Amino acid sequence: MKVVDLHGLRHRDVYGALEKLCTEEDIPFVVITGNSSSMKRIVAEVAKIFNLYVREQLGNTGRVVICESR
Repeated sequence: MKVVDLHGLRHRDVYGALEKLCTEEDIPFVVITGNSSSMKRIVAEVAKIFNLYVREQLGNTGRVVICESR
């Protein structure tokens, strides 16, 4: 499963990076957000645009998985 690390990206740049991943990469993939609630919100917003879902990865609150179903 592909892993994408958002550390070091500005919030405004996350939209473009994730849009590309949601259209060009295999689903599911892991997104490392850190513990930033605003970064997790942005990831969820982008996923929703593509009818994808976000779930927290068990055991690591700094990662989420973008997937096709709940």
